[in-house]
Amino acid sequence: MDLLYAMMLATNFFQLVLGEVTVNMYNNSALVGTPHSHRSPSLQTSFTLGKGPFSAEVYGTVLYDKPGAMYAFNCSFDYDTSTIPATSVTVFVWVGDHLVCHTNPPFSNTAGSEDGTVDNPLRNLTNGPVTVVMHVYTNVNSSYSESTLDIDVKWMALMKPGASNTNSYVSIPSSSLQPELPASEIKRREVQNAEKKGWNLWTYNMLSAVRLPESCAVTTVICQLSTAACLTQTHIEDTAAQVRVGEFASDRSYWAFYLGYNGINVSLSYTGGNMPLNILAEPLNCDTANCSDYALVITGTYKWLRAGDVKLENEETFDTMTFEPYGQESLKIQSTKPHDASLPIPSTLKNTAHIALPLGDGALGITQNEGSNLADIRRAVYDAWRSEEEHSAKYGNLATVKEAVQAATMWNYVYVPSEYGPFLPVSRAWNFVKDPINDDWSYVIFDWDNIFASYMSSLDDRAKNISYSNFIQVIRSRTAKGFVPNFSAGGTKSIDRTEPPIGAYVLLEIYNKFKDKWLVELLFDDLVAWNDWFLRERTLGPLGLVSLGSDSYPLFNEFAPGTMQGSRFESGLDNSPMYDGDFFNKTVYRDGSESIGQMMLYDVGMSSMFVSEASCLATLAKDVLGRTKDAEMLTERAMTMQKKISAHLWDDQGGIYTNKFWNESFYRRISPTSFYSMLAGAATDKQAIGMVNNWLHSPKHFCIAQDGDYEKNNGSCYWGLPSIEASDVAYPPLGYWRGFVWGPMAQLTYWSMLRYDHVPQVRSGRKALCKQMTAMMLNEWERNRHICENFYPNNTKNAVHTDCSGTKFYHWGALTGMISLVEEGYYKDV
Repeated sequence: MDLLYAMMLATNFFQLVLGEVTVNMYNNSALVGTPHSHRSPSLQTSFTLGKGPFSAEVYGTVLYDKPGAMYAFNCSFDYDTSTIPATSVTVFVWVGDHLVCHTNPPFSNTAGSEDGTVDNPLRNLTNGPVTVVMHVYTNVNSSYSESTLDIDVKWMALMKPGASNTNSYVSIPSSSLQPELPASEIKRREVQNAEKKGWNLWTYNMLSAVRLPESCAVTTVICQLSTAACLTQTHIEDTAAQVRVGEFASDRSYWAFYLGYNGINVSLSYTGGNMPLNILAEPLNCDTANCSDYALVITGTYKWLRAGDVKLENEETFDTMTFEPYGQESLKIQSTKPHDASLPIPSTLKNTAHIALPLGDGALGITQNEGSNLADIRRAVYDAWRSEEEHSAKYGNLATVKEAVQAATMWNYVYVPSEYGPFLPVSRAWNFVKDPINDDWSYVIFDWDNIFASYMSSLDDRAKNISYSNFIQVIRSRTAKGFVPNFSAGGTKSIDRTEPPIGAYVLLEIYNKFKDKWLVELLFDDLVAWNDWFLRERTLGPLGLVSLGSDSYPLFNEFAPGTMQGSRFESGLDNSPMYDGDFFNKTVYRDGSESIGQMMLYDVGMSSMFVSEASCLATLAKDVLGRTKDAEMLTERAMTMQKKISAHLWDDQGGIYTNKFWNESFYRRISPTSFYSMLAGAATDKQAIGMVNNWLHSPKHFCIAQDGDYEKNNGSCYWGLPSIEASDVAYPPLGYWRGFVWGPMAQLTYWSMLRYDHVPQVRSGRKALCKQMTAMMLNEWERNRHICENFYPNNTKNAVHTDCSGTKFYHWGALTGMISLVEEGYYKDV
């Protein structure tokens, strides 16, 4: 525990100054530097526009003032829209990290999907004050007449959700406000703010190296001169280009990729992070392509509607681009060759700040180091690459596996101001934000997908804060009812359903490695609230085991809420044969304007993960936080559900734990989720041995060879652990969760078997699983440099399927390599 954090704890988190919030004003549009601070007695605030760009943060805590009440919020953002463009003012308001209000632009929301509305009010799930944070960004310069931006945040207390409430919104009383934040929240901001610095691919566009906090972007545009076609943005799955990625350092000091576009192949290598930016662009196929027909056009812009100027300098060559972010220090980049104004590039590029460089003369360099030449840039790039190679070498014969696992997360590390800190979306190809004004604001956070990303990132000590920042944003994406949603993006959430709960397990793993108590203090109650929600709203069948569900809300109609398909989505296994059929009860009970719906099927996997989460929370409560009563309650909860799994879900006929209908008949469609019964500790040793020998190792079912020697397997079930057992009628046609192999199933099966390490047959089966899964991942990584969303189970070495069966770069595919790194002891305590 660091000294500052210990001092904050010793002073009971904060001084009790009631009736105020803190207001910090910054002379830039990025919330950085030394602010002008004052206190405000309310959440009614005013700012002057027209004196130049600025940003502001309002923060404190708010205490809900009516016991048992729920709260809806309403915000007004008033300024002279007749003269000031809507893109000039951006405001976000969070209450307990729920994005309750924001301006539009930068994006809108799906109807009924937001937290803090009348139909989806916030609840006081922790029985204490919650944070309230407002971020204001403006790029209104002094050419506009002075005017006022008035912001008002109001609330309405409700006794139940629903539009029938007749109460009106009122100002939040000063007595409910405090100007300081808890110590764990201050530490959280320190960690996440430190991450928002340096060069990285901070947006979805892989061609844009962006520096934070300045928000300036250096974009390498590839143009074919004869056709005037230009590639201004790309990502790994882009059909307009071919992208083959290289290594990506955990400290962002180095990354590289190959880019194919309209006949030319270019290698792009970078130094970045907190080092000076260097870009080495090398055309590779000039012997077969006319490289004189191509140009590299360097453009300079600012991201996220932030303010600044970009200028070209050196009138003789125009080879220097200067960024002048408003209120921050300027920075320069220069090219190793002069700007060529004669190149016939499109007017859309000519009308922006740019440096146009022909590719016909060979390699080019862009650098932040004044006076550096091409040789200097090559040396800087080589040194950064060599440093990363030396780091990977520490992982011995798993060095390539470590490289792939690290690349899986780092190539997807981004920042968006609507999230407090940077995070790890599954892929740059996925976006659920509604109507973003541009691609700077595109992203989505998925529940277990992103939690797994934090687990993988935490493997590398250099990426600890990346792991933390992402983990915080995922858990704090929780809904008003307290569960982490299937998806969250810009305030739009799947308020009807969650996904598999693994947060407490990963938090315990991360804590055991790094021993950072503040992270547990920050997120423990959120994870308990998620577990509480499962018990309250997903154990409604007669036996009290977990059943999948999807709820109905007024207005909300995103991805089939309140239906059988919506509840299939909650499984995370969207079209698994385990849920073929229609056994959905749309209204198990009503909660105000909401209907709680569930499958009439007890789920082995979700029930077992519920037990695991409760057990991990009990350990955190007892061993880390000293909350003995919570530990006892959570232990009892875990044991009660564990006993129900043992008593009701073991199928003697199949010799495996099996889903069961509410009428107590088994539904014998078997997937790897049956092994999760070991994660819950529900299986006896004898049952565990039977499941491993008769199901995991069986070529008729999950095809993990006794010694992991997959080359002896049948070609149709070559790699093993398909998402439905190989004898199921759905297996031969294959499909998404209907036979493809998935990283999260490999990870959860591994964790399940790890709990039975004392059983030799289970231990050897676990090692065989690692061998096969990691070989499958390396087959794709070494051939295509892809991290698959899912993998074909058949022999892809010689078959027609020579690439991923799903998205080609989706980070959880690397869990199939992560399990071997853990198995070989590379996930160690610091």
